[in-house]
Amino acid sequence: MNETVSKSWPPAWVTPTSLEFGSRGADAVDFINTFVTLTKDSIAGKAGEPIKLRGWQEQLLEETLALDENGLFQKRTALWGMARKNGKSALITGLGLWFLINGDEGGEVYSCAAEKEQARITFGDARKIIEREPELASLCNIYRDVIEMPSTGSIWRVLSAEAYSKEGLNPSAVIFDEVHALGDRAMWDVMQLAMGSRRQPIMLATTTCGVKSDSTGQDSTAYSLYQYGQKVARGEIEDPSFYMAWWEAPNDSDHRAEDTWVAANPGYEDLNSKADFESMVKRTPEAEFRTKRCNQWVSSQNAWLPAGVWDTLQADLELDVDAEIILGVDGSFSGDTTAIVGVTIPKSKEDKPHVFW
Repeated sequence: MNETVSKSWPPAWVTPTSLEFGSRGADAVDFINTFVTLTKDSIAGKAGEPIKLRGWQEQLLEETLALDENGLFQKRTALWGMARKNGKSALITGLGLWFLINGDEGGEVYSCAAEKEQARITFGDARKIIEREPELASLCNIYRDVIEMPSTGSIWRVLSAEAYSKEGLNPSAVIFDEVHALGDRAMWDVMQLAMGSRRQPIMLATTTCGVKSDSTGQDSTAYSLYQYGQKVARGEIEDPSFYMAWWEAPNDSDHRAEDTWVAANPGYEDLNSKADFESMVKRTPEAEFRTKRCNQWVSSQNAWLPAGVWDTLQADLELDVDAEIILGVDGSFSGDTTAIVGVTIPKSKEDKPHVFW
């Protein structure tokens, strides 16, 4: 494995992939490096400059686009998890164009997200890239919400989360951006079930972490996929059709520490800036920084104590056998953790309550 791969690979979680029958990853890498340009100025370069995929991105595409014994895509569902500002949008834009231009005839590629404006980010970048590249522009017709390739009858369309209106679609490739933002599973299930008649459909979900539960109170779509990917990675479930590559920092790590940032960001100090992390950690709410920059799941967007404060309150405590105590119990659900917390009731105004667990 070359140096640019080894610095960021493997992720914290990666599911097994067989490359015995090859992969179309190298073809996708060559297409992206040849035709895809940056759409805005960034640390990676200036707008209009060609993209140069990093080694870890090439490895990601090689495993995602691995083939089976029939020469078809081995993976039907792929989940990429990483913190923000790691070149994810440019990578999935290039891959979406590759699906459109080099995919099956009559292909239907969809950009999906919880909100249409989020889904349009990737689609809008694709339009800019096509308009700048004469060879691509000669192949495609561009409309407001659709890019069409007349020679194959393939299209790329933008969709948002009103799942009830998506029945009857026949997607060959779906790019689902920021899955953590979905309010429920409806659109995800509609799009996944709609791929049933395709020879080699693939559904690619990209996301950062978020809150574990959705608007229904159940595990969110993204968190459910993450937990499933962990089971596949650990060998508890055998599912060669499912792929997950997930960069994250350990949940007990200090969100202010550089080691935490490195673990969750494969493009750290390459596609993003250390100085930006040092600035943002000082003025971003902890839960928001943990989800977006450390790729850590949180139970709530608001933390009841800043990081590290609880540890500083540790003290030796001997409870009187006659002490009055209030116990609070939070039972586990769907693989979560059970917590039992006790609080002493002061006997006088001079006494202080103590919390223990």
